[in-house]
Amino acid sequence: MKRSRANGTGGFRCQSWLSDRGATSLEFAIVGGLFVSLMLGSIELGRYAFTLESVRTVTAQAVRLATIRGSQNMNAASTACTNLSGNLSGAATRTQFLNPASLSVAMSGCATAGGVTTVTITVAYPFTFSVPFFGITNRPISETTQAIFN
Repeated sequence: MKRSRANGTGGFRCQSWLSDRGATSLEFAIVGGLFVSLMLGSIELGRYAFTLESVRTVTAQAVRLATIRGSQNMNAASTACTNLSGNLSGAATRTQFLNPASLSVAMSGCATAGGVTTVTITVAYPFTFSVPFFGITNRPISETTQAIFN
């Protein structure tokens, strides 16, 4: 569907009956949609990694608090496991980016064997994606570790 006509210089140029006016908009819609999806996905993964690192910071702080409390118990001539169970208040003070009301920090399983005390600490935080890619909206983050001291 092309016709040729003289362009005044002795040559011919081809002119399409169909216009190319919408091609740029269509190309931008395809490429722009992919770019925006990649950008939002990168932001969401960055938020998730940042929240995961914040939960790990809280876990390290909880281990520190459990170790200090156990050492204080032993210095006071009582058993190391005295009051080393339940919720650990104050563990979330090192990270201001997590909602303290949603953060769960718990100690359990305190046991002493051969002069070495072990306490299990579990930190949980519910993470919610802002943009639900692939139908995933919630991904709880949980870290479990042990505090060992003598």
